[in-house]
Amino acid sequence: MAVKEAVVKSKTKEASLSELWLLSYPLIVTMASQVVMQFADRMFLAWYSHDALAACVPAGVLAMTFGSLFMGLASYTSVFISQYYAQKRYASVTISLWQGILLAVLSAGVLASLTPLGSWIIRLFDHGPSVTPLELKYFGILNLFGGFSVINNALASFFSGRGKTKVPMYVALGGNVINIFLNYIMIFGKLGFPEMGIAGAAWSTVLGAASMTLVFTGLIFAGRVRKRFKVARLAGFYKPVFSRLLRFGVPNGFGFLMDVMSFTLFTFMVGNIDVLSLQASNVVMSLQPVVFTVILGLGIGIQILVSKYQGLNRPDLSVQVVKNACKLGYTYAGAVSLSFFFLAPFFVGLFIPASSPDAALIAEKTYPLMKLVSCFVLFDATYLIFGEAIRGAGDTKFYMFVMIFCAWFLLIPGTWLIVYKWHGSVFAVWSWLTFYAALTAVFMVWRFWLGKWKKIRVTAQ
Repeated sequence: MAVKEAVVKSKTKEASLSELWLLSYPLIVTMASQVVMQFADRMFLAWYSHDALAACVPAGVLAMTFGSLFMGLASYTSVFISQYYAQKRYASVTISLWQGILLAVLSAGVLASLTPLGSWIIRLFDHGPSVTPLELKYFGILNLFGGFSVINNALASFFSGRGKTKVPMYVALGGNVINIFLNYIMIFGKLGFPEMGIAGAAWSTVLGAASMTLVFTGLIFAGRVRKRFKVARLAGFYKPVFSRLLRFGVPNGFGFLMDVMSFTLFTFMVGNIDVLSLQASNVVMSLQPVVFTVILGLGIGIQILVSKYQGLNRPDLSVQVVKNACKLGYTYAGAVSLSFFFLAPFFVGLFIPASSPDAALIAEKTYPLMKLVSCFVLFDATYLIFGEAIRGAGDTKFYMFVMIFCAWFLLIPGTWLIVYKWHGSVFAVWSWLTFYAALTAVFMVWRFWLGKWKKIRVTAQ
């Protein structure tokens, strides 16, 4: 046993490339599994009804937008747990977990109360009598019970903050399998279930998330873990940690909300250029998860390790974590970027077969966008690598202010002018989005280089 532990430790030296990779790859798998789950949801609904498919995308995006603030807030629990665990302050680890859970439960109530507002927004856009009622049904179920996903973020932090990222990975994979299975039987009415259509898709998502909550709770209250971390004994409200979690977590969640909302509005405005431009834009957006899910998983790993070494007052090791992240992130993003640039016809052909109507016209609009996206993915990778690093160190207010400025004073107004006032092309709109990505990347690198994050103390010493 001692030899085995020595081997593991040798593979995961402090701030090593292997430590970052072993921590991050389960997070990458988790992100990828969510993409697969969304694809399965939409595939089943496409088989069931084109109206259901049309309804699930905007309603699902709206539900995700509403939940993003609370998800960002609850997930920041991992930063506190990471720092306290590195300092071997195990009681504080448990106290942080409970404050994250309390905050997530409160957030779930607030999120559910926003359902009438979301329904009003859906009615305001009015996508037609065949689609709007389905949107209202899908959004209503997802938003009312969206608190399960928020709570899961807090519960998962207990494991990811301690470097045990495989646990959330396995739980997420299990929850996604349950979701996909329930999708099939609840949408189409199999195995004795009534045919529920889009409501079945929503309920399967909720039940999949609820199953994850049960598994996380069972693992946390398991005998050995419960005794070691005094989980039951330390339950309750603890104002100092709760206040600090709010102080750092709210800007983190609000910045994430600004990012999600602005990109959602961007996609809606692109749809008002013309149908062919929308199809071209949808092709390149459909390719985004290829890069985003991998780099985001890596980014969460960066955040956890930076918070760990900041808790140990070792900013030099935090810098080394970012250097290693650049090696991994740019190797992957660079390979994808070159593929998008030189193999654009191949990727476009996956979505627009040559035999489909207007294929040549759509391809003509899409090829230049692929060139832009090849740059965009590098800027996005930079933004995530350095942005997650400073957020892990506690510099969440800067992140929030950057997202407010870049998203709401640049991206959205600029896109509105290009689309509605200047009647610009889809290439012009995506050029503006690429500039936005470049600017956010520059801000994050600049802030990291200044080093002010090194002096921030997230946890009470």
